[in-house]
Amino acid sequence: MDTKNTEIITIRISEYLSEKLALQISNCLWGQSDIAGLRSTIYSFKSETDYFNVIAQNSSDDFVGRVCCMQNIDDPTLWYYGDLFVVEDYRRRHIAEKMIATAFDVLKDKGCKTVRTYVDPQNTPSLELQKKLGFTEKPYQKFKDLINTGDLMFEKQFGQIYNAVTVREKFDVKIVANLYNKNLQALHGNKIAYAEWCKSILNNDTDEENFLICRDLMPVAWLKINGLDSKDVGYISMLAVEPKYQHMGVGTFAVEFAESFLRGKGKKAVCVQTTSDNQFAIMLYNKCGFVETNRVKAISDDVAELSKIVFKKDI
Repeated sequence: MDTKNTEIITIRISEYLSEKLALQISNCLWGQSDIAGLRSTIYSFKSETDYFNVIAQNSSDDFVGRVCCMQNIDDPTLWYYGDLFVVEDYRRRHIAEKMIATAFDVLKDKGCKTVRTYVDPQNTPSLELQKKLGFTEKPYQKFKDLINTGDLMFEKQFGQIYNAVTVREKFDVKIVANLYNKNLQALHGNKIAYAEWCKSILNNDTDEENFLICRDLMPVAWLKINGLDSKDVGYISMLAVEPKYQHMGVGTFAVEFAESFLRGKGKKAVCVQTTSDNQFAIMLYNKCGFVETNRVKAISDDVAELSKIVFKKDI
C-alpha cells in the first residue's frame, strides 16, 4: 500500500513563514535557497497591506504544498493568489484544491471581493483548474510589481460580504453608541448618555431609519438615514465605521445601500454632509459619484479652519 495516499495531510495558514519552512519552499519551488527573496516579498506586502501562505504538510511535518495570497495596495478588496505548488509524490490527491479552498475561506474573512491569478497559456492543467474554481479570464492588468508578462489573467468574484440590519433592540443601540464613540473625534461629536441614545433611536420616528452594517453577524458600522418624510431628497446623516474595519469596503457598501433604500422610498436624490478635515469621507463620496454642492465655514473649538461640505447625488 502506498502510505502517501493514506497519511493525513494538514493544511494551515502561515502569516510569516519560519526560516525552515521558507528554505523548504524555496528549494522545492525554485531549486535553490532563496530565503531572502521570500523575506523581501513578505516584507513588501505585509508591511504595506497584507499577505499570507497556505501550507500543506504531512504527518511528519514535512512540506507538501503551498499557495500564497497578496492584498492589492490600491484596492484592499482585491487579492492575488499564486505560487501554487504540490510536491510531486503528493499530486493527484486534490491537495491543491484543498489549499485554495482554505485560502478562499481566509480571503472572505479578510473582506476580499475579488481574487486574481495569472496562468501561463500553455499550462493546460492550471487553466482547467481555474475554470473548475469559477474563475473568468479578464483583460490583463498588473498586480503591484508582480511580473506576469505573457500570462493570462483570471478573476473570481466572492460577492457581497456585508448586509444591513435595522436597529430595533436596546442591545443594538449599545453597539451604535460604541461605534459613535470610537469615531467621536472624526465626527466632532459630544458624549451622549445611553438613555438619550435609546430615546433618540427607539422613538419610532417616521423620518429616519438606523441600520447596523454587518459582516455576517458582526456589526462593522452604523448608518443613519433621514428625510424619509420629505418628497424628493433623502439624507445620509451618519456613517460611523468600526476603526478595525475601515478601508475594507464598508463605507462603499453603506452608501450604496443608502442609495438603494432611498430609491425604494421614491427619492430622487441623496445628500450627505461631512467636514473638510475628514478626508476619508470626502474620498468615499467622490468615489461613489457624489458632487459637492455647498461649503460653509463651521464654528469649532478643536479645528480653527473647519468647513462643512454638502455632497449630493441623483439616484
